[in-house]
Amino acid sequence: MGKRKQNSAKKNILLQWIVPAIVFFVVVTLMLYHYGTTQSERVNRETEAGINAVMKGYSTKASGYLKQVGDAQDPIAVLLDKEEVGEDEQVQQYLSALLSTNLTYAAVMVDENGKGISNMGEPVQINIEEFHLNNMGMGTYYIYLKDDGISNNSAIAVATPLNRKNGYVISYLKPDLLKKYINISDYDGRTWFALIDAEGNMIYSSTSKLSSVENFYDYMEEVKVSSKSIEKVKEHISLEDKGNIVVPVDGKEIYCAFTALDIGEWSFVMGITNHYVEIMRNSAWSATRTMVINMVIALAIFFTLVVVMNVLSKLKYYNENKELEAKADTDQLTELNNKMATERKIKEYIAENPDGQALMFVLDIDNFKKINDTRGHAFGDEVLRTIGMRLKAEFRMTDIIGRLGGDEFVIFLKDIKDDATLKKEADKVAGIFKDMKVGQYSKYKVTASIGCAVFSRDADNFQDLYKAADKGLYLAKKRGKNQLAFYGEE
Repeated sequence: MGKRKQNSAKKNILLQWIVPAIVFFVVVTLMLYHYGTTQSERVNRETEAGINAVMKGYSTKASGYLKQVGDAQDPIAVLLDKEEVGEDEQVQQYLSALLSTNLTYAAVMVDENGKGISNMGEPVQINIEEFHLNNMGMGTYYIYLKDDGISNNSAIAVATPLNRKNGYVISYLKPDLLKKYINISDYDGRTWFALIDAEGNMIYSSTSKLSSVENFYDYMEEVKVSSKSIEKVKEHISLEDKGNIVVPVDGKEIYCAFTALDIGEWSFVMGITNHYVEIMRNSAWSATRTMVINMVIALAIFFTLVVVMNVLSKLKYYNENKELEAKADTDQLTELNNKMATERKIKEYIAENPDGQALMFVLDIDNFKKINDTRGHAFGDEVLRTIGMRLKAEFRMTDIIGRLGGDEFVIFLKDIKDDATLKKEADKVAGIFKDMKVGQYSKYKVTASIGCAVFSRDADNFQDLYKAADKGLYLAKKRGKNQLAFYGEE
């Protein structure tokens, strides 16, 4: 009886410990399985997210590189679109300015039929239908050409429309330059990137293994990628979204990630060996927290660098653009505004201040031909330079001082408030030549005849205002030179 109770007690104790232990083991196993599954999914998502984030950074660099060309081309297109720009030599000069960035190797300006001139001054004829320019709208357009028609090589063409002249400015750049601007170093040495268009045509690839591939979609079919996966990629690209798929390349499994570029309908593709992706996942699984922290830090540093690089790139572009604009607007001898810039800036002021008041002075150097004949053209140039420096020093930065050519200068003083200021400024201009002497050793006294007109009292547009000031100049010369005369004076 005692043994039976003892055995029964042992069985009860075993049941009391074994059953909870089994339940606990099952629960823990299920929890661990669930945790493992959740962590595996999370690691996969984080790995893919990390790859896509890094890839997006590289695609941003690719877009930024291409946009640099478009941004540099916009102000040149504006200059070429002006009605007064018509001579081949002037057009060639502006087109050549596009090559100063070392990004493009050729540039052309063509009309709506594809006929035009190159930066070399040579006539060109392009196929408008090949460029699809008729469908590009009003913005800058990027086109991939298998044959550029210039060097018989593939090229990326950047086209900007000319609104007034019904034509286009087109610059060409080599796709191979992308490798110089995009150096993928986050993964192993077998990582590559490529650019494809909406139809899957291969624009550029950084790996020689894909050098013979013309269409990426056709290639995926050749290496037995399922049509469902290919359609998924096409759908993602058409929606300007990102997607990923495992594609065998050169007998190895490659993890391919896709993202849309910020320009056109092109996509950025990055290929990483699937073996390396598995290493990344295993590393994430063994040290998830450390990996996440490091990834966040790496991404933060990466995106900070991207932002800094973009800011520096914009600053560099801005400075280069300002230099180009200043060079195009400057008279090389006097460093004043040239004729085109002077007229443009005065017209802009008149358009923006129709009810304002301003003074236009037109002045000629007295006996300038005699100066050149007796003292030589070098001394004549010195006279012009001295006058340019003196005029720049006398007036505000906001006033418009320009040389129209020869010995003719224009001074346009903005925002003249009242008649007292008007007279004061006129006396100031006349007084500039009261004591002007040129020459280091033998001083030569330089005088000028000056005509003045008042905007908008005498005229309300540039042409009439200039004519009015010129009549004042004629009156000053008729009176004996070396003086100032207003338009309308008796």
